[in-house]
Amino acid sequence: MVKDIITNIILIILIILTIIVFIMLFGKDLGIYIDPNAIKESITSLFEKDTEEEPGNSADAATEADSSGEDIVTVASMYENTVTIEYELSDEVLYNPLMGYAPNANTTHGDDVNIDKATLVYFEVTWADFEPEEGVYDFEKIETDNNLQEWRNAGKNAVLRFICDDPTDEDHMDIPQWLYKETKDGKKYDTSYGKGYCPNYSNEVFIEAHNKAIKALGDYFSKDSFVRYVEMGSLGHWGEWHVNIDEDEGLPVMPDTQIRALYVDAYVDAFPGAKLLMRRPFAELPEGGGVYNDMVGAYKDTTEWLGWIEEGGTYEQTGDAEGLVARPDIWETAPVGGEFTSSIEMEEMLIGAYDTTSSLIKDSHMTFIGPKVPRSDELTGAAWLRSEDILKYIGYRYAVTRMDYGGDDTESAIGIKVSNEGIAPIYWDYTMCLYLKDQTGYIEKYQVDIDLMSLCGGDSEYVITKIPVPFDELANYQILVGIEDPDTQEPAVYIATNAARTGFRTILL
Repeated sequence: MVKDIITNIILIILIILTIIVFIMLFGKDLGIYIDPNAIKESITSLFEKDTEEEPGNSADAATEADSSGEDIVTVASMYENTVTIEYELSDEVLYNPLMGYAPNANTTHGDDVNIDKATLVYFEVTWADFEPEEGVYDFEKIETDNNLQEWRNAGKNAVLRFICDDPTDEDHMDIPQWLYKETKDGKKYDTSYGKGYCPNYSNEVFIEAHNKAIKALGDYFSKDSFVRYVEMGSLGHWGEWHVNIDEDEGLPVMPDTQIRALYVDAYVDAFPGAKLLMRRPFAELPEGGGVYNDMVGAYKDTTEWLGWIEEGGTYEQTGDAEGLVARPDIWETAPVGGEFTSSIEMEEMLIGAYDTTSSLIKDSHMTFIGPKVPRSDELTGAAWLRSEDILKYIGYRYAVTRMDYGGDDTESAIGIKVSNEGIAPIYWDYTMCLYLKDQTGYIEKYQVDIDLMSLCGGDSEYVITKIPVPFDELANYQILVGIEDPDTQEPAVYIATNAARTGFRTILL
């Protein structure tokens, strides 16, 4: 009897393994995807005993440990009358401000399926278009070509990059003609990157004119908070701070740290309200500056880029041994952006190589990706679902997983456990608030004493808010939670708690 049972179990396991191997070999062609990590976790869970204790429902949970491991005081330790409610996490895609996909702003509704729901758009400014005559800046062209007023009206924010050299299939120049006539020390090229003109970035006339142009851009876009991220382009092909000297040794070399710092200083002065990002962690990266990776999904390129962030290193374009500075925790205080690589098909990155793609994004702690992003009209259904999975962890994802409330005959206290289920924090001072809504619909607001910017991915914090309402009267109110935009002082962020919402407020009770 026992022998027969063991034999049957072995046969079942062999059949399951055969199916798994078949799907891994031929599943891609059949539109089926299997996640080896999920299988590993499932098998492991069968043999591991769950030793975690269930959280208490009342005064049994007087203290607990937060993500730092320190014991903290809870509402249950303060009052005898305490009620605890626990919440499940939401599995939905949350289109929250200042994060997610950033599709190209020069598209229109209907042309790009991402544009309606995205909260960010990306646009580039080439110097030749921006300043056709010295000192004459064509903001109207920038606005019109990129539908910027439409995106402002829709409540979106923008990622901006200024470019002096954009390789294309045609012979052209991305700096103004008037500037070319004043400098003429760059070089035209025709390489595997494309065709274009590489200026001499060390030319003093070029630098002076560039910094004036950046100041004009900053003055214009600092009139409101529309442009939130500025990728410091300016130098190199595509504004990525490198030139293809491997194929054309005659191209002007990249400038040294001292000269590059002049370009950086211009951005710092021009965009005081935006977050600045660089292609690599250069020594001249300003305080609070982030980084961006335009090879998202490419394993070799991205791991090299992550290596620069982790360890620093030599900037090969100039040979400077200390050109790149280690900033392993940069994501904790500054944003990480970039776009998907064009060297790998999007379908492949999201299906066959999804584990690699996902791991690289998580290791990078990315907040936004664009302008090259997935499009549903170019992908299979399975790939599109994977692209939405990425949106479930990229950037910040704040949730309330538990609420305790208690009190006495003079006041009440509401304790909430807040977690960040994303891979990065938010980088602006958004505030979390509790709201008490009475039976007439009147809402009273109470700010929660929590710094969301320091609640990094994977962290959690328990915080108590005192309410001047007797405990026995608290039942007359609806308790809600929200995260408010510092500009509008209104709720603007969806919370990743599986509970009913009214607008951006989540109903806790």
